[in-house]
Amino acid sequence: MKKHPFIPETLKHLFRGYLKTLVIAVAITWTNSSFAQQWLDKKYSYDSTLNVIYGTAINFNGGIDTLKMDIYSPICNDASEQSRKPLLMWIHGGAFLAGSKEDQSITKLCKEFAKRGYITTSISYRLGFVADDTARNCNFPNYSCVHATDNAEWYRAYYRGVQDGKGALRYLVNRNTQYRLDTNNIFVAGESAGAFIAMGIALMDTAIERPLQTFQIGAVPRPSSNTNGCGYNQGKSFTSATISRPDLGGIDGTVEPTNVKYTIKGVGNMYGAMMSDLLQHSKSNTAKPAIYSFHQPCDLIVPIDSGKVYQGLNWCLTNGYNCYAVRNSPAVYGSRAIRDWNTAGNYGYTIQNEFTSTNFPFNFLFGPGSCADQVNNPCHANDNQNLRENNLAKFFAPLITTNPICDTATGLSVACQNLENSWSVYPNPVTHKLTISLADGDVTSLVLWNSQGKKLLQKEIKREHTLELDFSEYPEGVYLLVAIGFKGEQSTVKVIKQ
Repeated sequence: MKKHPFIPETLKHLFRGYLKTLVIAVAITWTNSSFAQQWLDKKYSYDSTLNVIYGTAINFNGGIDTLKMDIYSPICNDASEQSRKPLLMWIHGGAFLAGSKEDQSITKLCKEFAKRGYITTSISYRLGFVADDTARNCNFPNYSCVHATDNAEWYRAYYRGVQDGKGALRYLVNRNTQYRLDTNNIFVAGESAGAFIAMGIALMDTAIERPLQTFQIGAVPRPSSNTNGCGYNQGKSFTSATISRPDLGGIDGTVEPTNVKYTIKGVGNMYGAMMSDLLQHSKSNTAKPAIYSFHQPCDLIVPIDSGKVYQGLNWCLTNGYNCYAVRNSPAVYGSRAIRDWNTAGNYGYTIQNEFTSTNFPFNFLFGPGSCADQVNNPCHANDNQNLRENNLAKFFAPLITTNPICDTATGLSVACQNLENSWSVYPNPVTHKLTISLADGDVTSLVLWNSQGKKLLQKEIKREHTLELDFSEYPEGVYLLVAIGFKGEQSTVKVIKQ
């Protein structure tokens, strides 16, 4: 587990560690229950497609960042090319400065919701801001990294993330046939900074909601050399004495324009906040997405009510560690403030709030939620990740209008069970040639699908007893080979290509 570079050793658990290993994870157990609860039970295997480039965009220093996503797809025998699945986009946290689409908690959530039948994706987005030109030392490595030159840099970093998230969503929407996703059933969710971005993607839909700090503003001095080790500054050169801050463009950004209509049904807000009231303004012809919020009142990083980012952490740093407070962090509005806006303004959003009861006691050493207690029990986190994941799934499930996938195909009929005895395949896993052995007359055709639901071939069977399929040109992953019988019955074999 990699330590977060921006906060003290004794508070290392306040941010997630970041795992950098790319893994193509394929579950190989196939569940045939036709009585499972759609979108709740984890009944599907999944496949993954990693490091898909969805666009490029200009970073805070004027360079170009390449934006990527990882896509996780449920594997099921939904042979109809018209079948679709809901989409859930997960967005990692890290204070808009760190983190990765490969973060352990995010990849786990992508996989767990893919098992429920969603197409899921974890995205990268532009990270970083112009750091302060004054060194901020507190006997902790890279302490200067979290100090922005002014609070406008926080707004600009957040806004770039929203633009990138909107572009990633449009990338998938534009390829809805390829990925078999239902454009009328889209969900976005995130943790910490990722939750800020998720709510921005879903709710920042009018130009009036654009932060003023994202227009062209004055140049600022280049950052202190103390920030050279910051992850977001790696590979960047600061040769000029000042860094310009141009207009960042419209709320949708420039990545992947689309004419395809789509609907965001729900948002998952895990200990995030808003920079401004995004509930107040919405397009009149757009349905309001439902919002699930989880937040702990003792959160040191993102206040559950209104306050500055790092508000609680700053108290700990100045009262227990004799440190500087984090400079130039912005005022934000946490999950409880969002709830209150919705109630007071009668905005009409469906919001499910799950708040724990422990408040920050403003005590360094003693009591639940104190600075010392949060070393091992951080409040800027899920109290129980599995519980919150399941509660989010329960919240999203009634919102989905996609026709259930797989159930009718995976609940095998008696005829299908009989057909299973009429054919076999080997070797499996396969590298080059897959051999198929057939009984007389029982199998009339074979259909091969990839994990995204694309039909790769269909072969009619005449008098063959044995035939071969060439898998050498197919990428590694999981495929479905479907045998169709004389009366239309089907039997499926999952083929793993190595």
